[in-house]
Amino acid sequence: MLKLLGAVFILVASSTAGFRVAKRYADRPRQIRSLLQSLAILETEIVYGSRPLAEVMIHIADREPFPVGKLFRECGTRLRALDGASAYECWRRAIEAIWEQTAMRQPEWEILLHFGQTLGVSDRQDQLQHIRMAMAHLKAEEQHARDDQARYEKMCKSLGILGGALLVILMY
Repeated sequence: MLKLLGAVFILVASSTAGFRVAKRYADRPRQIRSLLQSLAILETEIVYGSRPLAEVMIHIADREPFPVGKLFRECGTRLRALDGASAYECWRRAIEAIWEQTAMRQPEWEILLHFGQTLGVSDRQDQLQHIRMAMAHLKAEEQHARDDQARYEKMCKSLGILGGALLVILMY
């Protein structure tokens, strides 16, 4: 009876690990889409709005799900709290604060940091050009993420279950 219980625990643990890895593959395209939506809102605010950047960031945070919403909230809060800090410094610190909670990878990190370097330092036209460029890069990464999801998500789930089954067979 104890062996059976141990086998069940091993199978559940390995299956859970496989499903967690698969979830990261599924979350990455969703989070990139959320970033794209956020940048579209930022673009609209720059063209038609006249609110300060901190307020715009908080507004975007209220509309977007975790973790993208948290990124914009962190940035907005830092912009309000850190007088004298540049928008880039607040953006970079916000990215560093939430990055581990995302499913995104190095290419998105670099796109977001590069975008942040231009945040709030030029006129509207230049800002719009940089937002559109970041959106174009993120769309390409979203496609890569979807390809990875299609390729690896099901495999990770299967490997988790089958790996656990293999461990159970080898142990008993």
